[in-house]
Amino acid sequence: MKFVKIDKEKFKPTKNSVKELIFLAYLSFILFICTEVMSAMGTTSYGYIENIDLYLGTGILFILLGLIIFVFKKDEKKYYIGGFIVFLIMMPFMKYAWDKFFAFLDVPDENIWCLLLDYLIILVMLSPAIFLKKKVFYTALISVILILLSIANYFISIFRGIPLAYSDIYCIGDALSLTKSFLGDNSILFISAGVTVLIICLVFLFIKEKRGFRISSYSNIVVFVILAIGTYSYYLNLINTKTLIYYSANMVKTYRYNGYVYSTLESGLRFIRFKPKDYNEDSIMAIRKEVDSNTTSSKKATLASTKLTNISSNETKKPNILFVQLEGFMDPMAIKGVMYTKDPIPNFRKLQKEGIYGKMKTPSIGGGTARTEFEVMTGIDLEFLTDGEVPHYTILGHEILNSVASTLKKQGYSTHAIHNNQGNFYNRNKAYSSLGYDTYTSVEYMDNVERTETNWAKDTVLSEYIKECLGSTERNDLVFTISVEGHSPYPTDADKYDLPLKVVNSSLSESDKNQIYYYINKIHETDEFIGDVVDLVDSMDEDTIVVFYGDHTPALDLLNRDEGGVDRTTTPYAIYSNFDLDTNFKGGDISAYQMSTIMLSLAGVDLGPMENVHKTLSSEKNYKKYLELIQYDILFGEDYYLSEDEKTTSSNLKMGTKDIKIKSATVQGNQICIKGKNFTRKSVVFINGKEENTMYVNKNTLRVYYDKDDIDNIDDIVVKQIGLHNIPLSQTNSIKLSN
Repeated sequence: MKFVKIDKEKFKPTKNSVKELIFLAYLSFILFICTEVMSAMGTTSYGYIENIDLYLGTGILFILLGLIIFVFKKDEKKYYIGGFIVFLIMMPFMKYAWDKFFAFLDVPDENIWCLLLDYLIILVMLSPAIFLKKKVFYTALISVILILLSIANYFISIFRGIPLAYSDIYCIGDALSLTKSFLGDNSILFISAGVTVLIICLVFLFIKEKRGFRISSYSNIVVFVILAIGTYSYYLNLINTKTLIYYSANMVKTYRYNGYVYSTLESGLRFIRFKPKDYNEDSIMAIRKEVDSNTTSSKKATLASTKLTNISSNETKKPNILFVQLEGFMDPMAIKGVMYTKDPIPNFRKLQKEGIYGKMKTPSIGGGTARTEFEVMTGIDLEFLTDGEVPHYTILGHEILNSVASTLKKQGYSTHAIHNNQGNFYNRNKAYSSLGYDTYTSVEYMDNVERTETNWAKDTVLSEYIKECLGSTERNDLVFTISVEGHSPYPTDADKYDLPLKVVNSSLSESDKNQIYYYINKIHETDEFIGDVVDLVDSMDEDTIVVFYGDHTPALDLLNRDEGGVDRTTTPYAIYSNFDLDTNFKGGDISAYQMSTIMLSLAGVDLGPMENVHKTLSSEKNYKKYLELIQYDILFGEDYYLSEDEKTTSSNLKMGTKDIKIKSATVQGNQICIKGKNFTRKSVVFINGKEENTMYVNKNTLRVYYDKDDIDNIDDIVVKQIGLHNIPLSQTNSIKLSN
């Protein structure tokens, strides 16, 4: 029997093979530091560590990288000795730099082992270069991709308070539009030019790089295999010892503790829809039987977290039901060591003192408005989905789900959604149709919209459109309103603004104080909007119940550092009605996915499928397990749970409650004057299918400059409401030019 003869010479390490390994190991360390620091900077004030420390540390790393390249290029013994001496001299500086970086990352000592995993992952990603002939090109390509992703993560974290995740691939269009809005055209051109230059450089490098030896020594293959197996084994060990953490609602903490690169990869793995253990038709039908039995035998509603009983009310007369979701809303008085010239939220405080109130656990922290919105609307717990996932894209783009809207529509309600932001942001104009809403009034259908210093629409405009929705039909109404004024980012130089409320008696840094100063003034205006809604409800002769709640805590740097003594997983809520609620329910701690159960129960209306699940099973020991199984079945499984009469259909969603119409179009000098009704500043005239520069005069008049020589060729004039990405949300009737 012959054995394969192994050429031992091929497995001997060579000078080139050792160089490759040293270079990849050190470059991986630089990329590790850069990605982690960029991730931390995105969710933490830049002033949290002196700039000089960052510059010095980064400078040291790149000096040593240059030293390695120089020594390898010279390839002489004296340079190796000299390089080693310089390396020893710089070791104290490297230790200083690492201590500063580690302090900046703000990671507990025990979680340094998670950061080691992050470094190993980057090293594994770079290691295939040892098998390639164009080694420099591959190394540069992976390095550029990692750096660009970390830069994108930095800006996304600043904007919305939570890091970049795999699910954000569905939101690329929205991200580009927001980048344009908040950075400006010049910045976009600069960024585009930079990316273009990088691509050109990579292409040039690929063309110019000479093909080297594919494998300088087979010993490197052995090293790579050991590294790959070792990294995976190390990962399993961190999982088994529960060193790696996972906070479904706190992506910032998860990314900070586990490391940026690992957390980003994990967000992709979590996107795979694994079937839960014990999922089958028998298990689902057993749960259904228990829900039906409890629903039939008892009218009582119980929530395990609050011990609630008998929260049904107003069973003979159906009230209007209002949900008001407040952007970044929390109680500023909860921040320790900070005082203000007056209470920023007196109206909300009054509701807490006089009515039903408590704390609501939200599915995200610092950002992710649509996630909380989804839980409240559908009763679905996002803990069983993936990090940062926005179901408006990943689920509602192709699935039709039961919601408070579809449930109340079956009971004769008109259903409306309102948001003072772009109508197709987060895919809402399609998602709301999948949820069963009749109308959706976005900022494109609003007039007299005021803007904050950071260009978000102020919330004061919303009360007018809530009133408009309530008066749009003779039926009872559901109005789901989402505010935006309190949105991040919060300027660290806000002291340049002259705002009425001030921060006093604070030992905070100037950047933290300025952020809080700006924030309290914005939510003070939101609180004034709350007062307007309460006044509106009181002025009505129809029974109406309304809940106000925060979508998530704000992305203040102080809170991102887990300082200030604030529970970032919850936001306050308060329920108010203009009629007596015959209930023993006083509020307490709930989850966002339980809010619809509470509101529909208090209103005395029939509950939907998920509301019945929460009402009947929340006191059960296996409540969360049941939720996981039911939700998987409804969202991704065989759909055993829902009966045929519980399944719903999408709605013919109307944008805005009022029709936008053209009445006439006439020539006036070198202009075409379009007369109609309900125009807004987002109304754009299209002539013969071509978009024209449109002048908004008032809600009844638009004007367009037009070449007199082409007037005879006009066949078709329409007005479209233009949303994000320059996409039309709706259009008017078509009209011809009047003589």
